Amino acid sequence: MKIVFIGAGAIGGYYGGQLAKAGHDITYVVRPATRKVIESEGLTLINPEGTEKVSNVSMVSSLDEVESADLVVSATKIFGKPALPENLPEGAAFMTTENSVEYPLLAEEKYGKQRFIPAVVRAFIHREGPATAHHMGGMLAWSFGSIDPATEPLVQALHEALADTPIKAKIHPDILSDVWEKAMMVTCFGALGAVLEKPIGVLRTEYRDSLRALMVEAAATAKAAGIELKDGTVDKVMSFVDQQAESATSSMQRDILEGLHSELDSQVGGIVRIAISSGAAAPLHQLVWDALSTKNAKLRGQK
Repeated sequence: MKIVFIGAGAIGGYYGGQLAKAGHDITYVVRPATRKVIESEGLTLINPEGTEKVSNVSMVSSLDEVESADLVVSATKIFGKPALPENLPEGAAFMTTENSVEYPLLAEEKYGKQRFIPAVVRAFIHREGPATAHHMGGMLAWSFGSIDPATEPLVQALHEALADTPIKAKIHPDILSDVWEKAMMVTCFGALGAVLEKPIGVLRTEYRDSLRALMVEAAATAKAAGIELKDGTVDKVMSFVDQQAESATSSMQRDILEGLHSELDSQVGGIVRIAISSGAAAPLHQLVWDALSTKNAKLRGQK
C-alpha cells in the first residue's frame, strides 16, 4: 500500500514504521527538523524488546507534494481548531486517528463519506524526540471501518497489510461508536487526572465515582448526537480502565501539567460543543474544561 502519515510522532512514527518494515510505501509529512533526523538516522522505534531503526520511508514538507496515494492518515495532536488538508492526493481517502470525537465529523463534512475512514488507535506510545516513538508495552491496536461502501476495499487492504506487523488490526462494524468509546476512556481519565494530578490507578479507586460520572455524561452526549452505544458501554470502558497500569497517564494530561500546548479544546471542548449542538448538556465536561483551561494557561505562563 501507499500510505501518507501526517506526522511522525508517537502514533505516526510507530505505526508507520511498522508498516514500512512490512514493505509498504510510507511517506511522512514532517517539519524540517524531523526530516533532518529521519534522513540522517531513520525512524527510531523503541519497545520493551529493544530499539530498531527504520529508514525505508519517504518525506515531504507538504501533502501537496504527494501526487497519489491509497490513504492519508492524520496522526497529529490537535491544538485548537483542526486544520484539515485542503486537498487530498489523487485516489486517496483520509483517515483520522486523533483522540477527538469532533474531528471525524469535520473530516466527513469536508471530504464526504466516500473518501473518509474513521479510526481508533489504542497503545501507550510516547514521543521521545523527533522521529522517536517509544511503545511502553501492552496493547498495540488499530480499529477502523467504512461509513460508506466505497471505502470497503481500502479498509480490507489495510487490514491485510497490518497482518505482517505486530499491530492488532480490527475492522469495526460501527467505527464511530468505537471513537466515542475511546473518548470515554482517554478524554475522561485524562481530564480528571489533570485536574487532580493523579494517574489512572488513583482515579479508578479513590475517584471512581467521579470518573464514571464523566463517562456517563460522554455516553449521553454520544446518544444525543445519534451514536448508538450498546447497553453496558460505560461498564465495559470502566473494566478496560481497570486493566491498565496504575501509573498510566494520558498525553493530554501530561501536556497540561507540563505547561505545554494540549488537546484540551479538541478532546474535552469537542464533547461540550457536540452536546450543545445536539440539544444536550455536558456540565461536568464544561466544568473540567473551564478549570483546566485556567490551569494550563497558568502553567504555560510559568514556563
